[in-house]
Amino acid sequence: MLPIIWLLLVVVIFSVAASWLDPALAWPWLGPVQPSWELIALNILPFVLIVLALCALTRRVVLSSWLGMLLLVATYAANAIKLEQLEMPLLPGDFHFLEELGSAWPLFSHYLGASLLPIAVALGLVAVTIGLCREAPWPAMRGWTRAATGLAVIALGVGLLQGWAPMRAAYSADRLQFEPWSVVDSAKKAGMVGNLVLYNWELAKRQELHPDRAAAADLLTENAEALRARLLPNASSLAMPSGIQPDIVIVQSESLFDPVRLRGAPANTYLPNFHRLAKRGLSGNMKVPTYAGGTIRTEFEVLTGLALEFFPGVQYPYFEIADKPIPGIVRTLSRQGYRTTAIHPNSGVFWNRNQAYRQIGFDTFVDGREFSKESIVGLFTGDAALTDRVLSQLDQDGPPQLIFAVTMENHGPFDWRPGLDAKRMAALKTPPGLDEGGEYWMRNYLYLLEDADHELGRLADALQKRNRRTLLLFYGDHLPALPPVYQEIGFADGKGPKAQPVPWLLLDNGRSLARMPQMDTTSWLLPSILLETAGISGDRYFTTLGALRDSMPKQFAALSEPLPSNLRALGQLRFRGELEPLIDGALNGPVGDWDTAIAP
Repeated sequence: MLPIIWLLLVVVIFSVAASWLDPALAWPWLGPVQPSWELIALNILPFVLIVLALCALTRRVVLSSWLGMLLLVATYAANAIKLEQLEMPLLPGDFHFLEELGSAWPLFSHYLGASLLPIAVALGLVAVTIGLCREAPWPAMRGWTRAATGLAVIALGVGLLQGWAPMRAAYSADRLQFEPWSVVDSAKKAGMVGNLVLYNWELAKRQELHPDRAAAADLLTENAEALRARLLPNASSLAMPSGIQPDIVIVQSESLFDPVRLRGAPANTYLPNFHRLAKRGLSGNMKVPTYAGGTIRTEFEVLTGLALEFFPGVQYPYFEIADKPIPGIVRTLSRQGYRTTAIHPNSGVFWNRNQAYRQIGFDTFVDGREFSKESIVGLFTGDAALTDRVLSQLDQDGPPQLIFAVTMENHGPFDWRPGLDAKRMAALKTPPGLDEGGEYWMRNYLYLLEDADHELGRLADALQKRNRRTLLLFYGDHLPALPPVYQEIGFADGKGPKAQPVPWLLLDNGRSLARMPQMDTTSWLLPSILLETAGISGDRYFTTLGALRDSMPKQFAALSEPLPSNLRALGQLRFRGELEPLIDGALNGPVGDWDTAIAP
């Protein structure tokens, strides 16, 4: 009888805790939502299974219950922080960080702020846990009871992870209103855990791509004339014939956007160097596949020319699809004789960049170990140190270079930033309508944004003086996480923060690009524009994207909408290395049935 009473007590306590921490599970007296007991039970089931597993392992009831509760609270706390900063719930890919906790902790710890309270609480929890380890083993949990409990937990746990039929019936996607295309809405309906379970199953189901070859072939055939025109030498209006291959520098600027997009923001105030340089460069607004975080999502699209929409279910490509060589601009330039270098002043383990950059094709990766602590501004390595490293990397002689640099200084959080110049901070102009808290967040961001813009100007001016032709591509990876600012004043266009673009700029020290009109685009189309401007051919996928932009301007102008299936199939075939025969077929006539002509 005691085991049953104990288990019921655990279920009740966990239900109360989960209902308190998850708005989707709030009881009537805790919020307006009134979920069923079934939904609450489904969301606490994994934690109850963990308690039972620990109990079978240790035979200590109180210790097992305590550890299970700690895990429940920690998981929901991480979910709350992610929702606050990124407006995104926990997803299966987030648990990859447990594999690289040592490298991830220095970054994530900054979100705890400068207070000693979290450390004191953590030490107290550790002390309680150590004390509970002295608990006497429970006599009832031994022999066949212990073995049966352990076997039952293993079976239920594996079934939950793998999605066995009984679990799929319990966690019915229809009943929980699961929407894999909108994980935020799904978490509000299915609860954090229900959404995690269903999304994990969705990832497993969607890993294998099945591109529609016929749709991709029809798209190429319909635009064959534009494709033939693009394949002619110097056919692009952006291209510049040159006997010397240019050096190429790409800078992905952390959390960079133009604050003039905020409601009431003063004009002609922010990003003065960006706007100065845009007068002689090619620039515009750019749609990115992420908001307030997930830097590698934009990074992946720019380096590969592959939209994340090509990969249903993939959230973090460097973890999920970086297990084999990935085509893109790096490998294209390597085949042209370029020396390729990636620079990022953070741990190479973080976001799995060490492996991902190898698969993308970089020759060298310069990570945070190459930067001194003296170069830190606020919390992270300053953009000035990164600029210095980029300039030192560029040799006047030798093979052409591709340098891809990812900045770190302007990374969140923005609710605290030690060591900034108070006088300079006070002089910053902020949009009206912010309260004291919003002002503080905004000033921290503007201070760091000013540094990013200054370093853009310094780098561009240095590259302009080089004798060797050099292209500079500069862009923001996503909007910063400034929830108080967005909530208090919003945006001038009336849209939400996730709908806002970031700026991008392309400069060529060999000529002015000012005659080109502003070009709004998306991050996955950026490398094709860069190669065209550099006058570099040899990759027919990027040439094809340029041809499609010419022949389907309306479709590409509406890229805020979901990608059409034929364009998605084109990118999937590129990723699988199966696109070239289709391009040949479009240029030279049909080559037979695509599904039989090309091995899957």
